[in-house]
Amino acid sequence: MTLRRAYDEIMNKVEVTEEMRRRVLARIAEERLEPARPEVVRFPAWKKYLSAAACLALVIAGAVALPRLIRSQPPGEIVQTVPKIEEAASLAELSKLVGFEVDGGAAMPFEPEETTYCSYWNELAQVQYSGQGQTATYRQSAGTADNSGDYTVYGDVAEVMVNGLPVTLKGDGGAYVLALWTDGRFSYSLRLSQGVAEAEWQGVLAGTFGG
Repeated sequence: MTLRRAYDEIMNKVEVTEEMRRRVLARIAEERLEPARPEVVRFPAWKKYLSAAACLALVIAGAVALPRLIRSQPPGEIVQTVPKIEEAASLAELSKLVGFEVDGGAAMPFEPEETTYCSYWNELAQVQYSGQGQTATYRQSAGTADNSGDYTVYGDVAEVMVNGLPVTLKGDGGAYVLALWTDGRFSYSLRLSQGVAEAEWQGVLAGTFGG
C-alpha cells in the first residue's frame, strides 16, 4: 500500500461536523492571520534620555576642560611653529644676534658670489654661500646636537679628523654633501648642494669655520 492510498483511506474516515466547522472558522477570525512583520526592539524612554544626557555631559566637560588645559600650559612648553628669523648684514652683526662669535670662512669648493646671514630664534647662526649654481649652508649653535636640519638617510657615512676634531661626512656614491662636528661647546654643520669626495672635504674643512 502506497502512502497516498493510506492517506486517502484515513481522510475518508474523518468526518467534520457542523460544530467543528464553526469552531475552526471562529478560531481563524480571532487570529486575524497577517503577514509576519520584523520584530522591532523598543527601548524604554528613560534609556533614550539617559544616552542623550551622557553625550551632553561629554560636550560640557570638554568645553570646560579645554580652556583650563590651555591656561595650564607653561609658556615655555608651547611649540613655536614659525621660527623667528632675523637677517643680518654681516658676520659681526649675526654674532650679536645669537650671542656668540660665529666662525666663517671662504674655503668653498666653488667661488662664492653671494653670502647671506640669518639668525634663528637668536640661538642658531646660519651663513649661506651661493655661486656658480651651487650653495653651501653653514650652521653653528651652542651645544653638541645635530643642527643641520637634514634627516636624510644617506648610504655613505664616513668619519675624518680635521684639526684634531672628528667630522662625520654623509652622502651617497662616494660624494658627500653633509659634514657634522662639535668642539664640545658648539655644534657645526656644513651642507653642500653638490656632493664632493672625502679628499676635497678635507681641504674645505681645514680652512673653514675654525674646524
